[in-house]
Amino acid sequence: MKRLLDPLFLGYGLAWWLIHSFRWAGAPIPFLNSYLTDFVFVPLVAHVALRIIRVFVVQNETYRIPCSYLVFMALYTSVVFEGLMPAIAKTYTRDAGDVLAYFAGAFFYYGIHQPRWDSAYREP
Repeated sequence: MKRLLDPLFLGYGLAWWLIHSFRWAGAPIPFLNSYLTDFVFVPLVAHVALRIIRVFVVQNETYRIPCSYLVFMALYTSVVFEGLMPAIAKTYTRDAGDVLAYFAGAFFYYGIHQPRWDSAYREP
């Protein structure tokens, strides 16, 4: 459990929860409401996926999610939430900033979180 709940992962979850709490209360925080939840979405999903892959699929604690997989996650998320959903539900809107946030989150996870997480939890 310690390996799943690192400080960055907890920060993503806390940020997502706070932004949505303010949104549900009718007091959205302007810039953060628009892009922070989109930025943390791919890292949240990727971190859980990495833990599942390491424990149940490859049984290798040194496995890292390749950049191409993270780019695919961001692309898939962009197509679904910025392409398909606005076409079928009026509550969704297309926003290029959201797409940039998904990709920024993917690259952040690849370049910063994943290496930091690996070094912090490396077995002696």
